[in-house]
Formats: sequence, structure tokens, C-alpha cells
Amino acid sequence: MKKNTGINGFGRVGLHLLKYWLDRNNDANFDINFINDDFLTIDQAVDNINKDEAVIFNKYKIKKIDSKIRILEPNGTVHEIVYTNKKKNEIPWVGKPDILFECSGKNTVRKDCLDFLTGETKLVIISATSWDADKTLVYGFNHDSFSRKYKVISYGSCTVNAFTPLAAFIDKKYGLENADVNVIHNIQKYRVDENYTLNRKFCTLEKSAVELLECINENNFVVNYTVIPYTGVSTIDYRFSLNNCPSIDQFLFDIEASIKDGDLHGLYDIHEVDIGPEVHNCSTFSSVFIKEGIKVIDDQVYIFSYFDNENSVNRFYDLANYICGK
Repeated sequence: MKKNTGINGFGRVGLHLLKYWLDRNNDANFDINFINDDFLTIDQAVDNINKDEAVIFNKYKIKKIDSKIRILEPNGTVHEIVYTNKKKNEIPWVGKPDILFECSGKNTVRKDCLDFLTGETKLVIISATSWDADKTLVYGFNHDSFSRKYKVISYGSCTVNAFTPLAAFIDKKYGLENADVNVIHNIQKYRVDENYTLNRKFCTLEKSAVELLECINENNFVVNYTVIPYTGVSTIDYRFSLNNCPSIDQFLFDIEASIKDGDLHGLYDIHEVDIGPEVHNCSTFSSVFIKEGIKVIDDQVYIFSYFDNENSVNRFYDLANYICGK
């Protein structure tokens, strides 16, 4: 039987999650039955669904029916999702779903999520970094260590999901000596006008990687993270110093084989040439490597890649779907 779930927060993550689930709901281990957002009314939420330029819902017919969002699939299947526009402590459906997806970005501290654990709700999964969650689970890395004793789980972040499985593969295959990551990160459209210049920031990956990976520590890993006034697909470039560095031909063979049916399958993709960022909009992959940009110099491997940080919700979906199937 499918798990009953609800989303708190219907911004970029919530919007992508709804679309990703709709496209896969026949095989999903859960249904989305509730959505709450303390900022958006139901009319605004429906308008966002129908008019968003990045997350395209055009194969679905979506409208408001009283206090529900009604979604009609091309095959005639109908979904009705209860929508509320309440503050956290006033959400009327809290306690009804088996699992609550905390996607507002406002409740990333464990104690703030405990308020949701009432009635039938036994687990909260946060779509952001939480430093004191019971566990950070990254799909494709440690998701199978899920335990029912956990009450609050973090899925990490877009950069954590892009880096961690790759670094684990690199370390297992060649031995990782040190690494750094360069991220050029987009910004939401509504924030561009007030963020009109480059902004170097701390990235949660720099701390999360140390906690998640045995091969990474504070002395061998650096993240250069820059937010730019641009709304499209972001870039994430990796450098790894290796104990047993392969030739470029061997490395490409290994990485392509792993993407095809190994540890990296379903998580990453590789394209022969760079044809620009926008082709990767709403990519299902944590990052997409550009083959012509991969280099091996001495004991260093350099990997150029794109990632749609907004659609890193695909790994959130994978994690939630795995947990709901347990």
C-alpha cells in the first residue's frame, strides 16, 4: 500500500517535487495528498503550477476545486490534493500523512520538525541540510542505512547529492588524496534584481562532505561557491588528487561503465560535448559530465559538469520513494 504524504512549503522544491512525482506516480511508493504553504494562497499556487517557465506541467490539466488542487492526467487519472495556506502551528492536516516532506526551508533544525510528529506522522524528511537531523541520507551513497528509529532525516543538498556518490566512487576506485569543487550557482528569478553581482558564500557541502565521507576531512577539501545573478542551470566542477591515478582513457572507460550499470547509474550522465547549460534544465541527474572537459594531469582528475540545482529534488524523490517502499 502506498504511503500517504504531505508537503510543507510550495516554493521551488515543492513545485519540482510535485512534477517529479506526477510523472512517476504509477510506480511511486507514495501519494502526495496534502500541500501547505504559509505564503502562497491556493490561487497563487495553481497559477505558479500553470505558468512556471522552468517546471512544465503542460501535459496535465490543473485547477482549483474548493480547497483542493485537482490534477487530471492525459490517461484520465485524477488527483485531488488538499491545499492549505497556514502557519506551521495551524496546519489542519498535520498528523494525517505517514511522512511529511519539509520543503519550506524554514524548519531545518530537528526540534522544529518534531512538532510534525503527531498522529499518523512518523517521519519528517527535510529537503535541505540539517546539522542535527537524526541522519543525513544521500540516495546512491548511504540511503540503504535508513532505520525506522530515525524521526527526522535530511536529504543533504543539491551539492551534497552531486558530490558525495561521485567522491565515494573515486575513492573506492583510485584512492582519494584531496579534492576541491567549484560551484557557479544560479539564483531564483524573483531575487535577481536585488542580487546583481557575484556573491561568494559558504557552501553546506564543505561541512557535510567531512561528516559523510571517510576520505574527506577539513584539511583535504575545499569548496569554492559563487552565486551569480543568473536563473539558468548551474555548473559544478570537480578536482580529485588520486593515489593511483589512471590514464585519461582508463578513467573515461571506468566512469562511463559505472554510469551505464555501476555505482553511478541513474545518478550521473555524461555528454560528449558542451552544448550549453539550458539543455540540462530539469535534468534527472545529480550532475552531467562533459566528456571533452574531463582531463587527467599528473595525479589530478578534472571533471567539468552541469547540474540543475533546482531539480536536485529528483534525489529527494528517490530517497523518499525508497523509504516509503520499506
